[in-house]
Amino acid sequence: MQKIALLALVLAVTAAKFVDTHTTLAQINSDPFGHVVLSAIKAHLQASTPANEVNMLLNGVGAGLVQDQNDHDHAFELDTTTNNRIVEDLEKEILYHQNQITSNTQLRDDTIEALAVSEEDIRVTIQDIANNEATYAREEATRNQQHETFVSKVAAIDDVIDAIDEAAKLIQHLSLGASFAQLKTKYDTLHKKLSDNTSHTALLQPVITALTELATHGVNQKALTKIAQLLSEIRQQLVQEKAAKTDVEERQAAHWAEFSVHLSNEHTRLVERKAQLEVQIQEQKDTIEDAQSWIEFHTLELENSEERLAGQQAWYAVQSEIYETQTAERTAQQEIVDRLQEHISEKLSTTAQFIASRN
Repeated sequence: MQKIALLALVLAVTAAKFVDTHTTLAQINSDPFGHVVLSAIKAHLQASTPANEVNMLLNGVGAGLVQDQNDHDHAFELDTTTNNRIVEDLEKEILYHQNQITSNTQLRDDTIEALAVSEEDIRVTIQDIANNEATYAREEATRNQQHETFVSKVAAIDDVIDAIDEAAKLIQHLSLGASFAQLKTKYDTLHKKLSDNTSHTALLQPVITALTELATHGVNQKALTKIAQLLSEIRQQLVQEKAAKTDVEERQAAHWAEFSVHLSNEHTRLVERKAQLEVQIQEQKDTIEDAQSWIEFHTLELENSEERLAGQQAWYAVQSEIYETQTAERTAQQEIVDRLQEHISEKLSTTAQFIASRN
């Protein structure tokens, strides 16, 4: 309101040439500043001060107004420079925090995606380890069973070979002249052993039959030779069977040795992979946590910088308004001084009468 009043006063003073002197001076006197100046002029006139000294007084007032405006201009220029620098710094801070929020958000989101991949990888790796261990246990059990079967069958073959060898010795003794009666006990034991065998029943049946006939029909060299030949052939078959089973056993053992090493190496690789993924997952979780912390930190800092910027802009707006208001006041005051100087120079008598008559 004061600014509007001052502007109105300036307009009024500017139009004073169209109004009579008393009206113009009355308008000036109604303004606080004009009243003060007129009071000072009144004091000079009462002291019979020459008109030029009154003009000097007004010149001094005008110069003071100019100096005040210059000082105010300089102060406002400094305020503007300071404000621009602060605003620029705050805008840089805001941009920095915005960029940090953006980059850390991107880092967090990218790492969350990578974490999902890592967690899937470790899930698959754990399953692969379980499969590997199950395969190892299954194949090891199979291999153990194969070996046990081999040992059992070879033992059975060895038992049959021993029985065949005993039968061969029995036939040899009979061939050398021993009586059947002398070897009856060995014969009965051998016959029972061969008859009780269950692993090579078909193979041993001809021998059992030949020995039975030998006991039934009596000993003759031709029968002994035939039995000896039969025993030799059966023993050879047993030896070949044992060799074949041994060859299979050795090949199975070699295969298991190689395969078990492969499974062990694969297990080691998978366990190391799992450990690497565990470290990687923890690092990714730490990265996500750190990124989130930085997002929260820079968000708070951004809000703080934005508040400071708003405060700075509000402060500068107030300073600008003050500057404009005071500049307008001084402009109005200068107009008053100029009009008074005009009246003092051109209408001193009328002005003096008005000043003398005012309260």
